[in-house]
Amino acid sequence: MGDALTQNQRYSVAAYEALAAHAGEGERYEYADGQLVIKDEYTSDEHNLVLLNIYRLLHAHFGQRGCKVFTENVRLAIDEHTQFRLPDVMVTCSERDKTPGESKRDPLLLVEVLSPSSAFVDLVDKVKAYKTIHSLRAYLIVKPDKVWVRAYGRDGAGTWTEREYESASDVLSLGEVSLPLREVYAL
Repeated sequence: MGDALTQNQRYSVAAYEALAAHAGEGERYEYADGQLVIKDEYTSDEHNLVLLNIYRLLHAHFGQRGCKVFTENVRLAIDEHTQFRLPDVMVTCSERDKTPGESKRDPLLLVEVLSPSSAFVDLVDKVKAYKTIHSLRAYLIVKPDKVWVRAYGRDGAGTWTEREYESASDVLSLGEVSLPLREVYAL
């Protein structure tokens, strides 16, 4: 990563795109309203295991329907002029999102597993941004080091609800798919 990069400098979408296209191994960037968000931290073992368990559970269900389940290195274009994010897990069933290498635009479900450096963004900024995505039906925020999930869900009328789960015996129901927290946390 170049020494001149800073998270406080304003970048155009074109500059962000060029930077992302030429990123080296291990370099990842999000873009939010002209600000570059450098994703250069390593995650904990717990973070990685929870992320993979969620991926496995979602892929087992949605993969059978022809949907795609992606992990943390596939970009989501929330607004192609203001925001590009890298959700930890993203499910999309959209035909428009089947083109390899393209930013995804129509997610059905998004998951963020909290990290110390990204917790505020995941709990505040991304909640606001993700709720603007028309196709999105659920957004999950997951703590990796203890059983705790905040689930945002949108009903058919477009109304968002929020619920927290804190017991390994809880089963998070996302319409047609259920996530037993015992399996999410491999307990």
